[in-house]
Amino acid sequence: MKFASKIVALCAVMAVLGAALLLGDIFSPQRVQARTTGRPLLGALSPKSIEGMDIVYKGTSLASLRLTTAGWEATSGSRTYPASVERISLFLRIMGGLRQGRLASADSAQFPELGLGEEAHRLVLHAGQGGSLELLVGKRGPSGDEDYVLSSGTAAAYLVRGSLSFFLAQNPSYWYELHALPLEVEGASIESIRVSGSLELAGPPAASLGGSYTLLREKGPKGERWSLQGEAEGANQLAAGAMANSLAQLEGELFAEAAPAGHPRLVVDLKTRDGKNYSLSLWPGQVPGETLVTASWSPWTYIVADLPLRRAIPRAAGLR
Repeated sequence: MKFASKIVALCAVMAVLGAALLLGDIFSPQRVQARTTGRPLLGALSPKSIEGMDIVYKGTSLASLRLTTAGWEATSGSRTYPASVERISLFLRIMGGLRQGRLASADSAQFPELGLGEEAHRLVLHAGQGGSLELLVGKRGPSGDEDYVLSSGTAAAYLVRGSLSFFLAQNPSYWYELHALPLEVEGASIESIRVSGSLELAGPPAASLGGSYTLLREKGPKGERWSLQGEAEGANQLAAGAMANSLAQLEGELFAEAAPAGHPRLVVDLKTRDGKNYSLSLWPGQVPGETLVTASWSPWTYIVADLPLRRAIPRAAGLR
């Protein structure tokens, strides 16, 4: 072989070796991890485009949420409930900020060891125009604040720092809208509270709610003050303010299967600064420690625990 031909052949071999080394470097685990670490977990999917969400664990649906013209709704069995816009929006904002962490494994045989087998939570996010993303969320990582996550369309599991485990482990009722009053009603927006009737709580400790009184927010020379109608002395301002705030934030634990029968034991009528009126009616629950509550603005019956009711509807003596 002539010298020139040898040079050409040697250059060709060197070029092949160089290309192989370059490709090996590009696709090495270290380079792949460097390129993928820090990517948004949702990829090109925008949280604002998500119109549905399913959480499944061991083949059982924990939550099925859909955005409708009436707002977010949650389906459980054959029933559809109003879903919490606050909690869904918070979850989607958090999801939009999550990033892939370090590569955990690209070997599918190791995925079950990371909790990415049958015991994984499956989260499916549905976006407009038919787009969707499925995530498998496994065990908590060694640091304690990361989860092993496998995303659809990828062949590798990554550690993701965030709150995925917290949200996916919640009971289905976590996603329901269980506030007895509309979200726009705040303690500071309540102008008057009229309580009629009484309801005994089994406790412990046993307690009696309500009575017959009207709490008014009135303007005076020193600003607004709470007073008990018909009494010369002003109400305990801290106790009255706490009552208004507790009523505005009153939240059930679950929806009741059926509406209560008969007359309510206790009724609370509220008026807000903008002239809107709301009424809450209370009945004893089916089991001790629970009370059934209906609201004039809603078709639902809420199961409410004793503790928030003790704060929201005290006896008049506790307001003096």
